[in-house]
Amino acid sequence: MLRRVLPYLVAPLFLAGCAGDWDVDGVATMADKGDAFARALHKVYVERAQFEKKEGDWKDVNFFTDRARTAADGAVVAPQTAEDRELTGNAEVKMNRDKLVAALSSTAPQDTPEACAMAQAWFEHWMEQLEEGWQTNDIAEAKANFDANMPKCVARTRITKRFTIYFDLGRSNLTGDAQKILKQVAAEQAAVKPDNVFLAGHTDTVGNPVFNEKLSASRAQTVAEALARMGVGTKAMDVKYSGEAKLAVATPDETKEARNRRVEVYFEK
Repeated sequence: MLRRVLPYLVAPLFLAGCAGDWDVDGVATMADKGDAFARALHKVYVERAQFEKKEGDWKDVNFFTDRARTAADGAVVAPQTAEDRELTGNAEVKMNRDKLVAALSSTAPQDTPEACAMAQAWFEHWMEQLEEGWQTNDIAEAKANFDANMPKCVARTRITKRFTIYFDLGRSNLTGDAQKILKQVAAEQAAVKPDNVFLAGHTDTVGNPVFNEKLSASRAQTVAEALARMGVGTKAMDVKYSGEAKLAVATPDETKEARNRRVEVYFEK
């Protein structure tokens, strides 16, 4: 009988020791370095980490704290996939992730940052609860909060034109096909005269995330400079980059995917 009870006595002591490793309060007070969406993600990820801390779920305290720290540093990460949470084959999760990623790939994070941050954090909390699979009230609450915020994560600007420039693996130089598309962008910009031109650089999942963030910035800058030489005024351009955080096609890590190696150009009018 003692051998049956002993593991249950040891586990709380072990977890209590682990609790000191997750500095949720310290991460909560970090100075924000990013835009409104990153700031909102920082806040809501801290809230999810604090919830998991009360639950004694130290694995997910670590998960949400790490994401809060990343957001405070000014970077954003893509929502987890079903595979990340061992929910492969869950059609509802996949459908809702696709809907969320589509919204996050628009100007919604800039236009409605709080709602988009809430939608992303609650989506990941919902998946976490689904993976555990036994706290039905928490599963329902997380899904309800995602459902409440997802419709509010919307772009308020009207995108009139969209172009995509693709890049070779690990490169930021323009291919011949890319240059042809940029000529189309410049011609359309002269004809449409949009109020703003947005550029967003991206990579696939091959390589180090830090390197990929720099690579996506280099790609976006390459496109911006090429368009400026073609007469697209730099003051009209809003240049952003996300590394591998916003995949056009969801893939596992270290996966070559040409459709993710891109700079998106879109006009707002």
